Amino acid sequence: MAAWQFLSPGEERMPLSDTIHRAALSAEERSSIAEIEATTNILQLVTRMTGTRFAAIAKFTEAEWIVCSAYDPLGLGISAGDTLELETTLCSEFRRDPQVLFIPQVSQNARFSARLVVKQYLIESYAGAPIFLPDGQLWGALCALDSRAVLFDDPDLADTLGLFARLIGCIFYANLTSAGSGYGKAGTSVTE
Repeated sequence: MAAWQFLSPGEERMPLSDTIHRAALSAEERSSIAEIEATTNILQLVTRMTGTRFAAIAKFTEAEWIVCSAYDPLGLGISAGDTLELETTLCSEFRRDPQVLFIPQVSQNARFSARLVVKQYLIESYAGAPIFLPDGQLWGALCALDSRAVLFDDPDLADTLGLFARLIGCIFYANLTSAGSGYGKAGTSVTE
């Protein structure tokens, strides 16, 4: 299998149970994601535009990266409700620098190649955009990745991923605030 070429000699792929945990998304969050009928279509479009074979929408908490929706023809085994420790993910970069991020060859980037999740899922390429709610809160990320190197050479790709991320944030926020969940009220944080 070509994907194994990224493991160091003697290393084996870690069992999924060692890094993935199931998260409890609130009923409002699950409902909001389900109501975004275009979610799967957006994720499919993201994989086509980026040339990757995996895309997901993930929510951030202070410590976790929680999958809300995933399109996984690559077969990584990451699905809605799965969680990873946020700081082990590439998406955690949005907490430091909330700009669209492209990493065409993760293995060639010392800053990212040593991360547990990169090794666990044999990630070689990554594209992502932060998802903000209309009130300015960083909510999560729209991300795409692959086990092979992918050139992100479309000059409009960063703007397009950013537009999709904004659309997801606006729809999610509208669904949550109309559902009476308390989101959007003074003193309430979406990322808690």
